[in-house]
Amino acid sequence: MTKTDNRRRAIVVANEKGGVGKSTLALAITDKLAIAGHSPVVIQIDRQKRLSAALGQSVITIASDPKAARTDPGKELARFSPVLDAVEQAATSAPIVIDVGAGEVGRFSEWAALVDLDEEFGEFGFHPVVFVPFTAEAEAIRQAHWTVERLTTAIPGAAIILAENQRDGCVADLHPASAAWQEWTDKLKPTAASNALIIMGAIPGGSWRYFEAAGSRFIDVVDLETLAAMQLSGLPRAEAKIARGDVAQWLVALFDEFDRVLMIRETAGEA
Repeated sequence: MTKTDNRRRAIVVANEKGGVGKSTLALAITDKLAIAGHSPVVIQIDRQKRLSAALGQSVITIASDPKAARTDPGKELARFSPVLDAVEQAATSAPIVIDVGAGEVGRFSEWAALVDLDEEFGEFGFHPVVFVPFTAEAEAIRQAHWTVERLTTAIPGAAIILAENQRDGCVADLHPASAAWQEWTDKLKPTAASNALIIMGAIPGGSWRYFEAAGSRFIDVVDLETLAAMQLSGLPRAEAKIARGDVAQWLVALFDEFDRVLMIRETAGEA
């Protein structure tokens, strides 16, 4: 990617399938921007509110309404209006991070095309980036490809970055006869060849789950004193220190990936 002022980024994290690490990735991106001196506007289009649990009331939450989708499609699409408000309000001061929950990509893409969100980003000087995380599983790969297609059409000016979440294994280790390998080879691999790809390694021992359950942020966990890590995770001293170290090691590796594709510097306004 070309160098861009990080305050001018509008980052969308999406995959139509759930359980692929969207909120985890969005939280890590938010923490990376925070370390670089920015205060991103965070929007969560999801009923689960995982980001608001970690980041507090500052998160703009847009909950889905399945009944409205059936009875009043116009009202269903109108619920995305706070996104445009956030774009205008953040225009001169902050980047934007939008976490699009499972099952929301189609409706969000339709709305984005209707309001010409790409033009809105351009008018306020934002450079859109779409992260699409996926796991080494057939449906996750299939939906990642579909998500890329929908958001590329809805936000044609966006840079696409695929994020291979290796929590449950690596794409490279898939059996050539598996459905997942077929989906990767036929659909997502060609997309990866023409766009950026980052790796989300597996957090050893699932250590993050202890802190995630307490509504923690990554940057807070890595700075915890041992006693605080024990209290937050509920783990004995040795296990708490190991878990904290696992999270820190994973975060450093992921931040390196962000630096490679986004070139985020730890100085506000510099990219």
